[in-house]
Amino acid sequence: MKPFLAATTAAFALLLLADPGASSAQPVLKAGSTTAGQPTSGLNPQTKQLEGISVEVLQAIAKDTGLQIEFKPMTFAELQPALLEGKIDIIAASFGITPTRQKIVEFTDVYGSYRDKLLVSINDTKTYRSAADFKGMAIAIPKGSTYIDGLKDAGAILTFVSTPPEAIGELEAGRVAGVVDNGLQIAYRMQNNAHPALKIVDSYQPIQEGKLAFAVRKGDADLLAKLNTSLKKLQANGTVKAIYFRWGLDL
Repeated sequence: MKPFLAATTAAFALLLLADPGASSAQPVLKAGSTTAGQPTSGLNPQTKQLEGISVEVLQAIAKDTGLQIEFKPMTFAELQPALLEGKIDIIAASFGITPTRQKIVEFTDVYGSYRDKLLVSINDTKTYRSAADFKGMAIAIPKGSTYIDGLKDAGAILTFVSTPPEAIGELEAGRVAGVVDNGLQIAYRMQNNAHPALKIVDSYQPIQEGKLAFAVRKGDADLLAKLNTSLKKLQANGTVKAIYFRWGLDL
């Protein structure tokens, strides 16, 4: 029996060497996404699965490239630390490109844009044209937002929350006078008269225009190249536009 076992073992070893997939499975990449940031990323209340533009574009990239991606739900403030600490490999959320972030992480090509919007009580008759009008005004804003510095410079009194729904809750409860956040998220939350006691201020000019892109760690050139190559293909064939359309938006 010993010669037979030896021959069988040797044959099996040769098979493993002949099949690279048997000895080195492709690693599963982890993508961090926020849980309450629709339409870019959030948990579906029925399926409890992450959804949104950022999530679905990355899922399309995974399908196109064969990359295995596992999504990790987290708050917005947790995204960048999780990437830098190696807990995730990609940020797929409304984590827009800024000069400060570009020094810390690497961004893919852009797949969308947005601007900040102001939400106030429907009974608020004041005219708001810019952040300069927020001096002494209580504003709710998610932790980690790119608008924080601009609001501080304007003299706003900030209340920090974890999610856009929490910010809206602060406004509806009368604990703040306004909410400043990603315009895509504010518009989504205001659909179908969901918050009749609130209104979006059309006269308000944004602190900054934002660009949506995926973020990876500095030096992860191979992953960045794969994401960009696929993203360019999916933009050209209409896949990205179709995802926006499903969320009631246009590029």
